Amino acid sequence: MGATGVVGQHFLRGLVDHPYFELVAICASDARTGQRLDSVKEHVPGGIPAEFGGMVFDPLDVEAMLSRGAHIAFSALPSDIAGDIEQRAAEKGISVFSNAGAHRMDADVPILIPEINAPQSALAITQRRLRKGFIFTNANCTTTGLAMALLPLISLGIRKMVVASYQAISGAGYPGHSAMDITANVIPYISNEEPKVRRECVKIFGDVEGDTIRPRDWEIHAHCVRVPTLVGHMISVHLDIEEKASLEQVESLIENYTPPQQVAGLPSAPSQPVLFTRDPLRPQPRLDVDAGDPERARGMAVTIGRLEAGEGVVRFLTLSNNLVRGAAGGSILNAELACREGLL
Repeated sequence: MGATGVVGQHFLRGLVDHPYFELVAICASDARTGQRLDSVKEHVPGGIPAEFGGMVFDPLDVEAMLSRGAHIAFSALPSDIAGDIEQRAAEKGISVFSNAGAHRMDADVPILIPEINAPQSALAITQRRLRKGFIFTNANCTTTGLAMALLPLISLGIRKMVVASYQAISGAGYPGHSAMDITANVIPYISNEEPKVRRECVKIFGDVEGDTIRPRDWEIHAHCVRVPTLVGHMISVHLDIEEKASLEQVESLIENYTPPQQVAGLPSAPSQPVLFTRDPLRPQPRLDVDAGDPERARGMAVTIGRLEAGEGVVRFLTLSNNLVRGAAGGSILNAELACREGLL
């Protein structure tokens, strides 16, 4: 759903020859109905996959999806459109994996990052008491990169974090900012981005209690800034921690982190989701934005650098791919987890 935009086209690329899923329908606005996919302007490197180019757009309609035999839906829709159509799809028995923010803060909907909170996928069962299908969301692209970088450090006892993001223009979608606005400039405010980072992060790391999620009791302060890079969100992170840890200990936590068994080996899961560099000039979007192995997991790993630690404080920079890990690839990985967990 929403196959024409930047994130929609990344969904398409992530579904080429996928071992679990077969693409049976593409949906967009009414103006696109009946047009071929390869008539759409290409917004991502590599363009529209040739394998899907001859597919024709269906209307953005649940019955149309069901008539094509769809069991799950990937949503790259704007939030103001996504809320109603995702809800109706779930009511009809379709399992929805959404990049939109419309349902992220619903009490029984997890903001899923499988390496962090795979047990929250059990809320699919809770949702099915009310409807035939369920909705899983991925996090906002900035929150995703931050949360992934925190994953190896949870044992240190995070009390407070102060973060500042340097976000690529692709995070604003296409066409995004005009060249006159962003060239040789930074924009110090991104509407609603800072509240998203605060509320989503504590929910992701929260615990399931009954039919809802109890968020972490973390103090989070965020500034989010748009910078003139194309892809890749960099975040400067300052953590106040309960446990004293040396630089060597923190390095060891990051370098020795391994993903949980629930996630290991999923097609889009990077073998090492959190990478560490001692190079003082890394990470950089130009060099590190496509981090992740194997090939299907390119762009799914985050990279940590400029690490400092001592006296109850940890500081670092982290870089993530806002279009892959922070958007389409994250939702595809969520669907792979649901498949492994027997939820589909």
